[in-house]
Amino acid sequence: MDVRYLSRTAVIAALTCLAGMILRWGSPALVPFSILPVMVLLAGIVLGSNYGALAMTVYMTLGLFGLPVFSSPPFGGLAYLAKPTFGYILGYIGAAYVVGKIYRPQRFWTAIAAVLGGLAVLYSVGLSYFYGIMRWVLHQPTSLSFVLATGFLPFILSDLIKAGIAAWVGNQVIRRQANLNKGE
Repeated sequence: MDVRYLSRTAVIAALTCLAGMILRWGSPALVPFSILPVMVLLAGIVLGSNYGALAMTVYMTLGLFGLPVFSSPPFGGLAYLAKPTFGYILGYIGAAYVVGKIYRPQRFWTAIAAVLGGLAVLYSVGLSYFYGIMRWVLHQPTSLSFVLATGFLPFILSDLIKAGIAAWVGNQVIRRQANLNKGE
């Protein structure tokens, strides 16, 4: 394990926690709006697949231990496992991993492809978990159209914008880091 990457992983995990605690808006609806997808996608670009997934695992673990880092009430603790939105948090791990696998340093178009792949994983895991919890744990009559109308359609446009921001910022960070490494 590389000490530099471990410290960067800790920083990204901490920033993700802060983003979950501070940068949430709107009503505490079934699925809240937040800036967390930007952090998830950035983690994959900046840290790569393994460390990006590790940063999101640290974020999830801290939340499950009770730190108020999640985007909707109760904001943390094991009870969050029964929330339909917990699948998105599980999806953060897979999304960061996929982004890191697809991205090729200093190539903006691979950053775009990577964040789109990450969003696909995020939504696949998140919506599947959402459906399962609603139907089999909460025993709510649930349909695919309800799940898409609640957990996908209201968010996809803003998440695509967030993905574009993450691709651009992440690629710039990697380019500047490469320039700094050349100067060493």
